[in-house]
Amino acid sequence: MQSDTLLTALRQTGFENLSFNTPWSARLFGMTLAASNKQLFTLQQFQAALIDRIKEQEKGGCITTDEDYYSCWLEALQGLLEARNLWQPDQLREREAEVVEAGEHRQEQQRKGHHVVQPEAVQ
Repeated sequence: MQSDTLLTALRQTGFENLSFNTPWSARLFGMTLAASNKQLFTLQQFQAALIDRIKEQEKGGCITTDEDYYSCWLEALQGLLEARNLWQPDQLREREAEVVEAGEHRQEQQRKGHHVVQPEAVQ
């Protein structure tokens, strides 16, 4: 199926009719479509990568949950981006550390009351 045919079919079905069990799987779906729309890869290339990843996963056991399936989806997307030098695993670790550090900083600030409105400040 051509990527424009797939997108046409999705539009006819209605994106609002798509259902995901987790927010991250919905985001992953959207990121994949966005990357394809930016011509980083075709949907056929993604489909082939996903099929290969699922085959590899099923060597160790069946895919029984949405999480299993979307984990394969994520690995297929990462593989395509990595093969095109658009993403490297070290970048993810660095970004993850930045996000964790920022979250810890926000929590510390909240514990100290820096982001809490003080009653005397409200008039």
